[in-house]
Amino acid sequence: MRKHNLLSKKIRKQILSINNLLESYFNSLRRFILDAKKLRFDKNNKFFIVIVSTIFLTLVYFLIPTAYNKEIIQKEIKNQVFQKYNITIKFDNEIQYNFLPKPHFSSKNLLILNKKKKIGEVKNFKIFINFKNFFKFNQIQTLDIIFDKADFNIKKSDLSFFTTLLKTEPNRYKIKIKRSNLFFMNKDDEVLFINQINDSQIYYDLKNLKNIFVTKSKVFNVPYKLTIGNDKLNKILDFELVSKKLVLKIENKTDYKMENDTGSLKISFKNKSNIFDYQINQNTLDIFLNDTNKTFKGLLEFKPFYLISNINYQTFRVTDLLNNPFFMEILKSQIFNNKNLNALINFNVKNVYDFNRFSDLSLKLKIEQGNYNFSNSNIYWRENVKVLFLDAFLNFNQEKINLNGRTSFEVKNKDEFYKFLQIKKELRKNIEKIELDFNYDLNEEKITFDNLRIDNKSNEKIEEIVSNFNSSNKKFFNKITFKNFVNDILTAYFG
Repeated sequence: MRKHNLLSKKIRKQILSINNLLESYFNSLRRFILDAKKLRFDKNNKFFIVIVSTIFLTLVYFLIPTAYNKEIIQKEIKNQVFQKYNITIKFDNEIQYNFLPKPHFSSKNLLILNKKKKIGEVKNFKIFINFKNFFKFNQIQTLDIIFDKADFNIKKSDLSFFTTLLKTEPNRYKIKIKRSNLFFMNKDDEVLFINQINDSQIYYDLKNLKNIFVTKSKVFNVPYKLTIGNDKLNKILDFELVSKKLVLKIENKTDYKMENDTGSLKISFKNKSNIFDYQINQNTLDIFLNDTNKTFKGLLEFKPFYLISNINYQTFRVTDLLNNPFFMEILKSQIFNNKNLNALINFNVKNVYDFNRFSDLSLKLKIEQGNYNFSNSNIYWRENVKVLFLDAFLNFNQEKINLNGRTSFEVKNKDEFYKFLQIKKELRKNIEKIELDFNYDLNEEKITFDNLRIDNKSNEKIEEIVSNFNSSNKKFFNKITFKNFVNDILTAYFG
């Protein structure tokens, strides 16, 4: 009996607990209903609900493209890109939709084709879309395009891909290329140079009514900004290249409505400007320059590629050229080391500004099948000594550049020659010619000599002096070093 009473008490407690829970639940539900009724009549709460609903519906609207058929959208994007810009793209991965920061589709490892040949691979591709009518399922209107982290492999025959972009029909949208590389290749698929693209844009300038290509890039470790404009209506092409590192600015304007295109090229370097006039014919390019200090006349034949030019200076500073980082980077790149490139350049300077005792420089450069030949060039030292480069060639060894060959010093006035060098009178004997082999390292700015002959004669002392000089770190072009070296040689020969 006692056990029965205990069991009854436990059951009653459990029933009471359940009743309390049910009562608490329905009380809470009743309060929620009453609060909801109050919300209907509270203007502030109504406004809050409107805001939340608007945000919710906006999100739903912007998420509508996630329901699009992606295969159809990919085809539509390809068609619109080709129709607007004549660019053929190929998707390697499925596209993805994103609505931040603006609605767009993206894809990885997209390919760019030119005449069915792959010329570019884009790691990150984005194309923005118009969000005004997302209810037209599977129909989109494309806006700006971004090619991010792209690698372009371009040959001469592929340049038409870029020139075509400057001829596209007017529209309000842009093509942007960011953090990319352009590898310029020769016909043997060897990289001639790499152009690093930091930020580029191609668009139509509605204000000036012309197509614009502007890029901030780097080539040969030299940053630059290039802007090209194409006025299709008036048929005028202009560009501006600026490099702050080189203190260089190049401006060009070409009128191509005539059969033979004509134009002017303004080159400003270290606050000095030159204006070149040129005419582009069917197979040649003629270039002219005339001013008080220099003249330039050049002829470039396109087929085959052959350049003939004559450059004449009254005064020229050699160190401006040798200390120019862009000039050295071009040499290191071996961009002109091409079997299809041939040139004959005659460079004449009356007075060499930074070597005031030298004059009448006649530099003859012959480029043939990738070889640089400076043979038969010469320069005069105070009209007393003629320095003749019998053989001189520019050689490339990995990253090193060497100018080597054989040179001769023909003494025209030995008295003035000895006087300048302060040679002892007992050593001032007759001398006609000094010949020697040389090797000049352009990277380290160091010169070494070999096989030195005076009037076709030499001796052990001369060979020892030359060997000691080669092993030293002395700068040959230093005035004192030069005098001491020649003094030692003549002392060893006549002493």
